[in-house]
Amino acid sequence: MELWNDLTRTALLGTERGTRTWDAPDVLGTVLSRLQVQETDAPVQLLRCSAVVGNFAQAGRLPARLASAAPSPAEPDPRPALGSTRHLRLLLQDDRLKSLFPEWLALIAEHGLRAPEASIPTLLGLASRSPDLRRAIMAVIGSKGLWLAGQSPEWESLLSVADLGRLDAALWETGTPEQRLAYLAQTRREDPAQAVELLAAVWSQEGARERRKLLGVLSDAPGSADVAFLESALADRSKDVRGDAAGLLARIPGSTVQTRAVELLDGWLGFESKAGLMGTLKGRKGQLSVTLPEDWDSAWTTIGIHEKPPKGMGRKAWWLEQLLGLVDPDHWVERWQLSPPEILRMVEGHEWQGTLLAGWRRATRHFSNGAWARALIAGTVDSDSEAALWAILSPSEQEDALTQSLAMPSKGEPFKRAFDRLGHLGHRWSPSFSSVVLQACLKLFREQTPDANYARYAILRQVAAHLDPGGYPVMEQGLGPYLQTSSPWQKIATEMLDTLRFRNDMIQAIESARIESDQRGTP
Repeated sequence: MELWNDLTRTALLGTERGTRTWDAPDVLGTVLSRLQVQETDAPVQLLRCSAVVGNFAQAGRLPARLASAAPSPAEPDPRPALGSTRHLRLLLQDDRLKSLFPEWLALIAEHGLRAPEASIPTLLGLASRSPDLRRAIMAVIGSKGLWLAGQSPEWESLLSVADLGRLDAALWETGTPEQRLAYLAQTRREDPAQAVELLAAVWSQEGARERRKLLGVLSDAPGSADVAFLESALADRSKDVRGDAAGLLARIPGSTVQTRAVELLDGWLGFESKAGLMGTLKGRKGQLSVTLPEDWDSAWTTIGIHEKPPKGMGRKAWWLEQLLGLVDPDHWVERWQLSPPEILRMVEGHEWQGTLLAGWRRATRHFSNGAWARALIAGTVDSDSEAALWAILSPSEQEDALTQSLAMPSKGEPFKRAFDRLGHLGHRWSPSFSSVVLQACLKLFREQTPDANYARYAILRQVAAHLDPGGYPVMEQGLGPYLQTSSPWQKIATEMLDTLRFRNDMIQAIESARIESDQRGTP
């Protein structure tokens, strides 16, 4: 509408420079004329005429029509919905409580409930921004949440991680990248050989990033039927894809990668059972020799080894670290007849110690070797790789690894190191381990001052997020002296108790909702 454009220009330029009179045909023109006669102040004229013209344009707009048939309503969900959003609201608003959100999601699913319906849009928005929480959120939003996600282009991709039953084969050709990945994973579970055939058919059409994601589907128990395809991927144009393929082949007994990597390393690493006087005094059962080739062999690319090292690392060290990562570390246990701790003790002070440890850490993660993870954790390892090693251990193994050290004097290095490692234990701690940790906290409060422990405040906050909530009365009693304003630990002790109190209340509310639904006869 040209008249509306004139009004807009006048508003932008100012009434001193713009048009001062606005005309229009028929009834609109009559109304505008009356307004301009009644009001002589130019800015007021502009506002009143703009209001009339704007409403006139809106009144002439036809009602919107659906471009297609209305979507079918959501299927009924047999799971009862949690009635209150109070705990969820606090979890998402209070920074001190946000770390408890994954536990809330897990508890909802564990008790056969679904999230409050009023919270569904909020949870979908959070799932779209938080890939690590996506699967857990989609598991509790219920059929209405899944229905709503399917109506929105912004949220539709989230359905790829939801349990929607059997996926249609058409998604492999027409679906989003996430849907295609989900369909391939489904096929891999039902017919591993067919999944490889699907991959091979589209492999050359995919980008490097997608090829890596699709290849990752084979990481669940790669077998001999995968060898031919994976060996073809060793010639991929992307070095990352080549590395991923080599890593999968290394886990398949008898594969070329596994056999060749073992042959090379057996020639690079030597073992002599005589440890020498100093070695014997240090408890070593032998000496390790490392003899590395001087020159790069282009044939190594066929097993996924890269020639050029990262910045700041030597070429030979890089070759050795990569190759060690392709061999199950139990190979060295069998070859040298030594336990993982004995092998690690043998390389202490060795000129290649850092490289050997880095390579064995790679292999431990790659093969999920619990015995080696425990041995490496007990030794001196860098914090960046330590979290991945802890993740290999079961919850009970993690607790056992720290229990003894937490009982030691608080000023000793074993206690400090064990206390700091509590941050790696992300599960809900058992009642017995919770009691050990609580006593360790009280010992820290009694024997040390906050000045020397500011770095441990984050760990202390995590403690309350993982302690067994059933121990709340004991914790309240133990922390009592430190809740007084005269205590230097008052702030953190109060935060810890508040967090545990919230968790206890949250868990009871979820358990009560399940009991009430059972009493009403809800499945």
